[in-house]
Amino acid sequence: MKLTSAMLADAAQVQSGKLFVLGGGFDTISVRSVPATHRSLSLAMVAEVAPEDRQRDLDLAIKLVDEDGADVGVEAKGRLRVGTPPNLPAGASSIVPIVSPFHNITFPEAKGYSFLVRLNDEELARIKFRVVLIS
Repeated sequence: MKLTSAMLADAAQVQSGKLFVLGGGFDTISVRSVPATHRSLSLAMVAEVAPEDRQRDLDLAIKLVDEDGADVGVEAKGRLRVGTPPNLPAGASSIVPIVSPFHNITFPEAKGYSFLVRLNDEELARIKFRVVLIS
């Protein structure tokens, strides 16, 4: 499995195999002071799942770290199992939208952060963004 795209969004959901994103594609969160709590943030992703990864459990983990690699204490873990659609040509990959919502994340400092996405303990992606102070 590999991620073909990933973005931060105000909200996102998957319905009928489609990804619906509201307020997506940003890389900066502006705050008036720190620590700052962000009420709702979603990580919206699209995965390409190869035939050899279907019909088995895939362990997906997402962790928030700061620009120095320090764990911020925010994570999500889950198990993904992708079936084989009946109309998929032999040997073709499946496209799978994935959403991981996060609520009430507290950012201790104005600096860079990343969501680390791992599959079976192997890093798939780092979705980088920053928290900046505004006056």
